[in-house]
This record gives sequence, C-alpha cells and structure tokens, in this order.
Amino acid sequence: MTTLQTLAGTLRVRPGLRRPHNLASDRRALAGLLLAGRSAAEAPHLLANLFTLCGHAHFLCATLALAAAQGQEAFGSAAQRRALRRETARDHALRIGLDWPVELHVPGAMPAWADSSRTSLLGCPWLADGARSKGDAEGIAWLADLLGASPADWLALWEREPAEWLAQWSERGRGWLPALLHASAALGSRPLQPAAPLRPHGSPADLRALADGLGTAFDAAAPTWRGRCAETGTWTRLHDLRADAPASAWERLGARIADLARLSLPDTPGRAGTGWLATGALQTGTGEGLAWVETARGLLIHRARIEGPPADRRVAGYDVVAPTDWNFHPLGAVAHALERMPAEGREAGPLLCILMAAYDPCVRFAVESRTATAELPHA
Repeated sequence: MTTLQTLAGTLRVRPGLRRPHNLASDRRALAGLLLAGRSAAEAPHLLANLFTLCGHAHFLCATLALAAAQGQEAFGSAAQRRALRRETARDHALRIGLDWPVELHVPGAMPAWADSSRTSLLGCPWLADGARSKGDAEGIAWLADLLGASPADWLALWEREPAEWLAQWSERGRGWLPALLHASAALGSRPLQPAAPLRPHGSPADLRALADGLGTAFDAAAPTWRGRCAETGTWTRLHDLRADAPASAWERLGARIADLARLSLPDTPGRAGTGWLATGALQTGTGEGLAWVETARGLLIHRARIEGPPADRRVAGYDVVAPTDWNFHPLGAVAHALERMPAEGREAGPLLCILMAAYDPCVRFAVESRTATAELPHA
C-alpha cells in the first residue's frame, strides 16, 4: 500500500457481526491538519490533491465554502457546473465499466461481459479531454448504445416503476450491462433497512443546524443528522422527488445508471444535465462558511473557518464530511445489512461485493473473517 493509500485509510468490514462491531474505519481527518494556517486562496488546490477521488468536487466545494466564509456570494459558475456534470458522469462511467464487471460477478455467472465493458469505455465521451468532446449528442449516443435504449426513454420507465423496469430491462436487454445486472439480481435484491435520506441542503435552517453540529460533539467518522444515521447517494439528490429509498442494493445500482442518464441529457433546471446536481454555500457565522456539492457517491460537505485581514485570509479550521462517512456509519444501513450477511459460504463474497458496489466507499476496504483478512483495492 502506498503512503497516499495509508493516509486515506482503510474501511474494515466484518460480515456476520452485530453493530457497531462490523464496520471500523481508520480514516483520519486530514483536511484541518493540512490547511491549518494556509492561505484561503491555495486551500482548494491542496484539497483537490489530497482527495484524488472526486478531486474536482472537493475543489469546487472548498472554493464555495471559503467564499461564503468571506461573506461573498457563493454560487458555482456555469463553467464549474459543466465541469461537475462531466466529472460526475466520468466517475459513473468508470465505476460501471471497470469495477462492476469484477465486483458483481456471482457464482455460476460467466463474466463474458468483462472485455465488452472495457471496449465500450474506449468510446465514452466523458473520458475524452474537453477538446475532443462534442457535447450532449455524443454522450447521449454512447449511453444509448450501452443501455439499448435512448437515455430519456430508459429514464422515463425507471421513474415510473424503478424495480419493475430494472428487472425487465436486465432480463430482456441486449449487451453486457443488462446481462451483468441480471446475473446479480437474485442476490442483490435482498431488502435493506435504509437510513434516513440526507437532504439538509434543501433548507437554510437545516444547513445552519448541520453547521452547528460540526463542532466538538460531531464525529466525522460517525456523523448523524437530526440525531440519527443518514445515507446519501444518487438516490438522495435534492431534485429527486421520489419519497422512498431504493429497497435493495440492486436498486441502488439502478439509481446510479439513472443518474448517468440524467447527466447525459440536455440541461434542464432541476431535471437533467447541468441542472441536475445541486451545489451551494452559505455563511454560517463571522469568518465561517458551509458548502455542499452533490457527487457521484452522494452529498459532499465542507465547512471552513478563516481569520486574518482581508488581504491575508488564513484557514483556522476545516471539516470535510464525505458520503462514505454517512453511508458507513457503524450503526447505519450498511452495518445493518452486514449483521444479516453470512460470514462464510458460497454467497458470502458476492453478497458483500454487491452491497459495497451499491454504497461505493471512497477508500479501500478489507474484509475480516475469523480466519483471514482480505484487502480489496476498491475505489
């Protein structure tokens, strides 16, 4: 493991044990240590280098949080929103095309789609540099080929009845992606007990309450919202009006495909394109700002505290709460699923991989059993 991976930490997963003993993380709160005394101007660049996964989102979130702390209006520019859309779509495409064929392999299934998935990524417009990308039409065409249907049509059927449509599409669709989802349907469809959806960014009052909680009593390794565990992901977008969380890990995988479909479509406020992902910030006190950005894994939150004269603002405190911190809470939804999961046996490995693919931690995870520890290069 490299030094950078050591700093990022490891999530230790123990299927079959009761909460809170089945999840443990040695992630460290590095942002505050790294930025202490640094100038506000250089902080976003430092954080983007520290958090290499979703570095674009951390850069934007830090920029907004520090602007708000200085009393400036903090709204992502049109260029920043386009970049967020593009990089989030890129994250989805890489996870779906590179990691799912490995992580969703189940006993008895032939992973013939593995080579096809990598080949399809060669034409992905979100993996090309900006100069080579042709815009919406190119992304829609690439995703239509992957889905076997236009993204708009696929999305409309998903929104009407997610679980039913995902089952029909995965069983009847052509191509490696529906075949992959179909192979993991039986194991992945086991019901979960979801946590509350994390949506504090829908209300300034809720955001101020969250900011107040980021004090000495707040544990970034086990955060709570309104006194209880919460979860975040593509299924908890601010603009998603669906009340119920997906019932299973398998449906959460479908929600990620639906998110990619929305991002591929032309801009529509609160609906698609750059209008789909919510970002924002507010000043929460003198020299303090809170910002949020919706990422491929869920809601990212930064809180900044600065001090010093206007010409030389310095970081006096900094907190980062990532989607992984919420979703892998020792008492949360993943921990609850791990309680009911076998520690050994033919289905143990596939069940765990589907669960982890659905919630998608941003760090490596190690599976610990009574006899061995296996560290997996997830993320």
